[in-house]
Amino acid sequence: VQAGRLFLADYAMLEGLPTGTIGGHPQFVAAPLCLLWLGPRGRLLPVAIQLSQHPGPGSPVFLPGGRGWALAKLWVRSAHFVLHEMVT
Repeated sequence: VQAGRLFLADYAMLEGLPTGTIGGHPQFVAAPLCLLWLGPRGRLLPVAIQLSQHPGPGSPVFLPGGRGWALAKLWVRSAHFVLHEMVT
């Protein structure tokens, strides 16, 4: 932390965002928190992901190599895309 190599991507702006339906199926948007570490080669690497803004038993923290890690990264990428399209 003191070396300034940890960053937090906070997608709080997406919390409570109304979503529509596609083919009668409701759509969902996560408002994740993603902790990133700046590696020695200058790459930002995700080290922890929480898919909601509120910690607790219903909001697990996903870690690399753990169960659900790939899906959690997918939700973060989706949130990043939604935020990019909303803002720009």
